[in-house]
Amino acid sequence: PLTMPQYKSYLLIENSSKGNNLGPLLRCACAFRVTEVIFVGFAQCSTEGSHGSARHVPIRAFTSFEQAEKYLRGADCGVVDIVGVLGGTWNHRSSSAVDAYDDCEISEYDHTSDVNGSSVVRRLVTIASGDAVIPTFRRVCDSGGNASHNYPTSIPVHRRQFRGNTAFLCTKNWRGLPAKQARICDSFLHVPHLATEEPCQAMFVDIQSIISIVFHHFTAWAQYDERESEGQKFDVAVYQKGQISEQQKTEKAAKRAKIREASGNVLEELASASSGIFGGGDDGDY
Repeated sequence: PLTMPQYKSYLLIENSSKGNNLGPLLRCACAFRVTEVIFVGFAQCSTEGSHGSARHVPIRAFTSFEQAEKYLRGADCGVVDIVGVLGGTWNHRSSSAVDAYDDCEISEYDHTSDVNGSSVVRRLVTIASGDAVIPTFRRVCDSGGNASHNYPTSIPVHRRQFRGNTAFLCTKNWRGLPAKQARICDSFLHVPHLATEEPCQAMFVDIQSIISIVFHHFTAWAQYDERESEGQKFDVAVYQKGQISEQQKTEKAAKRAKIREASGNVLEELASASSGIFGGGDDGDY
C-alpha cells in the first residue's frame, strides 16, 4: 500500500463554465496524487479526456479566489505557498530567447488588443529579460486598474524550491495568469522552453503538460511513493457506480445534520408559539 506523503499538493484553477473541459487536468491531478482540486466558479465541468480518473480526484468549489485562498491557508490544508505556474518565454522583439533556466523578473505594462471588434486595454504581466525595454512573454492580463504590483521573480521548476504543502495556481490561457489571480500568489515558477530561431505560439506546450512537469518535480522533492503497476499499466482503483468518496460522505452527513438541526429549531418555535396560544396561562375565563 502507498504511504501517505509528508507534504500535500493542491491544484487551484478558475472554472467559469459548467461546460469548461478540465478533464485532461483532472487526469494529471489523479496521476500525481494531488490532495484536492480547487475550482473557483462552478463545481461541475466537462471531464472529457480524463478517462475516468476524474472520479478519483476530490474536488471542492468556491465562488471567489478570496474564499479559496482562505481555505487553502487554513488549518485543514496548511498551505504555506500558493505558486503561480507559468510556461516558457521568448524575446518577441528579436529571435534571441530568454535564458529561462535562470530566475526571471516579472513586471506589468498596459497592452491594447482587439476583442470583438473593439480595443481593450489590459494590464499585462511579463517576464523581463535583463535590461530589456519591453519584457518578453505576456504572463498575466487584467481588464481593469493601472496600479502596478511588485511580483517576486519566477523560478525555473527544476530548482525545486518547495517548502511544504503547496497549492499550484494555473490557467488554460497560454498567455498567462490573470492579474487578480496572480496577486494572491506567494511565488512563481516556470517551465523553461528551448529557444527557436523564429518563436511562435506553437512552441508552447499545453497547460496539462506544464502542470505534469510541475507535479513531477514536486512529488520527487516530497518523495512520493510511485504507484504500483502491472505490465505496462498502473493499478487503478475500481470505481463502482454510485460509489462516493469519504469526503463526499462526510459532507453529505454534515448537510443532513444541518437540515435536522434547522428542522428541530423550527419545530421548537412552533411548539412554543402554540403553547402561547392554547393554554399559555390561566386568564380566569373558564
